[in-house]
Amino acid sequence: MPQVNETPKKKTDRVAVILAGGGGRRMGGADKGALMLGGRRLVDHVLARLAPQTDRILISGRHDYGTGLPVLRDRDDGPLGPAAGLWAALKWIEQNNLATNGFLSAPVDGPFIPDNLFERLSGGIGSAIACDATGVQPAFAYWRCDQLHGALAAAPEQYGFPLKELADSLHAERVMFESADAFLNINSPEDLARAEAITRR
Repeated sequence: MPQVNETPKKKTDRVAVILAGGGGRRMGGADKGALMLGGRRLVDHVLARLAPQTDRILISGRHDYGTGLPVLRDRDDGPLGPAAGLWAALKWIEQNNLATNGFLSAPVDGPFIPDNLFERLSGGIGSAIACDATGVQPAFAYWRCDQLHGALAAAPEQYGFPLKELADSLHAERVMFESADAFLNINSPEDLARAEAITRR
């Protein structure tokens, strides 16, 4: 019986970008990724959650927190605000010719990321955002590169694209998660105290 030579499937890189460019105003201007929670920095919690789910992790922010990971700074040719980190990630992926259809975003102040976040958000045909009982969580999202490029390239110059508005413009699928703590953002000292209580459970 003759052998059939099947073309091996090209590996798809699972890419995540940590959004770490916020000013931390409600935390007194602190670099939130460096805040300590349960003896580790917030960025270390996020990395520990993302590493088993992904092949490459990028950091959108001012520095790499000593991790050696690629740091993406906001670009002059893209939008302002939170979407600037997505644009920088998209351009980095294009310039480095990564074999991927999209990438996951997660904030540096979200230490309780579900261990199946990438799998569930990337399982559809388009972009997707996480939801829980409190509503949508657009910083925790999977962005299809082709959809994202079109939306951000068409944004008016110097326009800050809120992530929820961006996700809505892409008709991003909303994926429900049941955990009450999975998408806790550390935006205030009260949030940090709540997170400390969670880690002690």
